[in-house]
Amino acid sequence: MAELEPIRRDPKYRPNHDRSVTISGDIDDELVTRLLPEIVRLQSLSRDPITVYINSPGGDTECAKLLLEALRASDQDRSEPCRLLTVALGEASSAASDILMAGDYALAYPYSRILCHGTRIRPQSAFTKAEAADYAKYMAGQDEGFAITLARNCIDRFMFRFSTFWLNLDKIDKAGPGLFGYEDSVTAKSIAESMISILKCGYVNDAILEQLSMAGQTANEVASFAKNPNLMDALKLSDEMKRKESVKTAILGDALTNISIDSSFASMEVKYSLLCDFFEHHHREMISKLKNRWLEDFFNDPLHDTAFLKTGRTGFSSKEDWWKAVFQYMDTMCFSLWFLFVFFCRQLQTGDFPMSATEAYWLGLIDEVIGVDLRSPRRLVENAPDVPNERQGAS
Repeated sequence: MAELEPIRRDPKYRPNHDRSVTISGDIDDELVTRLLPEIVRLQSLSRDPITVYINSPGGDTECAKLLLEALRASDQDRSEPCRLLTVALGEASSAASDILMAGDYALAYPYSRILCHGTRIRPQSAFTKAEAADYAKYMAGQDEGFAITLARNCIDRFMFRFSTFWLNLDKIDKAGPGLFGYEDSVTAKSIAESMISILKCGYVNDAILEQLSMAGQTANEVASFAKNPNLMDALKLSDEMKRKESVKTAILGDALTNISIDSSFASMEVKYSLLCDFFEHHHREMISKLKNRWLEDFFNDPLHDTAFLKTGRTGFSSKEDWWKAVFQYMDTMCFSLWFLFVFFCRQLQTGDFPMSATEAYWLGLIDEVIGVDLRSPRRLVENAPDVPNERQGAS
């Protein structure tokens, strides 16, 4: 029997045509000029959610950014920005997909097509080698910015999707460092492999799965590199010259023993890039937020004491030891999930990656496919125990 429709529909998750704007055709100055007055009008009427319908092949990224900034603007009273519901009506490609995924709640119709790709520029004339180098540097910076923004916008969706896999995958459960009584440690690579084993059942195409696999491998390198004790000691040195030399030595490691000196420098460059990545503030900030959020959910779960009883036979001498394992597990899990998703978002900037609405859902890029029976935050909220359904009746 189909699930009964809840009596209460939460406007935070339901598109509202009466408070909406439509992004159709190319995203350019003309579209911005047309939509800005309507956005300001809707924001001035109330701070209720605004729905953004999208059917666009993309366009100017600066125009897309301007539209998002306008949609997220406050007012003279410094009110909270209006919540954004973004809906892919047909096509959401390039800059249009950025807007779709930036929504507080992102939806797509089953027939929608979504396309992610890296930065592209079309020079107006021939250019020199130096100019080409400048273009490459600019494009790399743009790709990195888009990847990090995408990761920050969608990480909650990715974690929500991962929790769905987590409930069904023995391999993930066995990955807890001591928490479930197994010796294996959870890693970005093991998470990616487990997710891929499910997604191969027809949810996601092979080209995108390959990007997820590559992201898992790279994220593993970050994790292993960050545990280098020599590197940690080097970074604590107060003398800048000694610190630089020690970091250089730690990065090189055994690279100088390789046959090719070129491969040594290539190895150093890759490791140095990963080092800089790991110590970027926004990475540590996001990992901390994810861990606090996950721990809060765990503490609020009335079953966590039962979980201790179930795992008590696995070698924990006290509940305190078990909690230490929980914290270690959460720390490792959030680190692995964040870097896995960051590197996956970077991989999406390396080529053209068209996907269906269902594929985007399973990858954690959107929240809900309209009319398809898939787990979503809306269904959890609207069907929560305190929301009466038609069978129970209103109290």
